[in-house]
Amino acid sequence: MRRNHIQILILTLWIIGLVGCGGGGGGGLSNPNPGNNDLNSVIAFGDSVTKGSECSCVPYPTRLAGHIAKTVYNTGVPASRAIENVSRTQEAIDKYPSAYMMILYGVNDVIHGDAVSSITSALSQMVAICKQNNVVPVLATYPEPILDHALFGPRTLSLNEGIRALASSEGIYVVDLESEFGADPSLYESDGLHPNSAGTEIVAIAFADLF
Repeated sequence: MRRNHIQILILTLWIIGLVGCGGGGGGGLSNPNPGNNDLNSVIAFGDSVTKGSECSCVPYPTRLAGHIAKTVYNTGVPASRAIENVSRTQEAIDKYPSAYMMILYGVNDVIHGDAVSSITSALSQMVAICKQNNVVPVLATYPEPILDHALFGPRTLSLNEGIRALASSEGIYVVDLESEFGADPSLYESDGLHPNSAGTEIVAIAFADLF
């Protein structure tokens, strides 16, 4: 009887451990070798989705900071493209030496007709710069463009496949915003490209769940 109680206790602790490793925070993201970078700060790197310029709401980096109790620097530049902003990766790290960088880039490249291979090559260079500077990079896919931007949906999905493959090959985390949004129109601004307030909160929580 006593042996059965011990077995039940072990099983219960094992189940609790599994639950504790799930979503809602407490993820596995860490930086065991930050060098001179601040473990309590994060760089949010990207375009207008990161900047939050197309939504009259609090941008995702600010919301993320509230969820993870870290400083999050918003370095988003509206209308910018990944292939033209590789060098800005180093500039952002030099200005804000942080232990982590959230990279959400590439949809403007798709809109401009750039090849997916060129976009993922630029993202790969961004990841390499992060690693060279002891910064842990995180990639993110894009919510599928819909409504006015539905024309760019298929190529954005192809880009997302490339982003997932790149994250896998680099051994880094990827935040799958395509899956998080599920092309739900209630999460987008009227242009079908930029997240609205509800969508922006989903972006913030998706990144926060890594920490």
